[in-house]
Formats: sequence, structure tokens, C-alpha cells
Amino acid sequence: MAQQIAVSGIEGKLEVNEDGELIHVKSGLETEVLTADEAIRRWPAAASDIRRALKILD
Repeated sequence: MAQQIAVSGIEGKLEVNEDGELIHVKSGLETEVLTADEAIRRWPAAASDIRRALKILD
């Protein structure tokens, strides 16, 4: 089961699945799977939020 994480500065929401992958939900029907590194490269301003959330969920 995926857990939603709070990240500021992105459109949509991010969830972490049981494999540790980030799921970017842009809309109800549009999603994409990202690694933590890909998400940080895409949203560098949110890097600390992403790292903190992943550390808490680990």
C-alpha cells in the first residue's frame, strides 16, 4: 500500500510504494514512477522534503 508524503512545490502529490519507489500522481488518471534521485532532480527545491519523508518511512 502506498503512503502519501507531504512535499511542497510540486503539482499533484507524491506517494511511496512498498518497493520504495515514488509515485507522482498528477491527476486521478495520470501517474508516473520515479526513483528518489529522479524526483530530486525534477524538484530540487523539494529535495529536503523528499529525503526527510523517505528517511521517516524507511
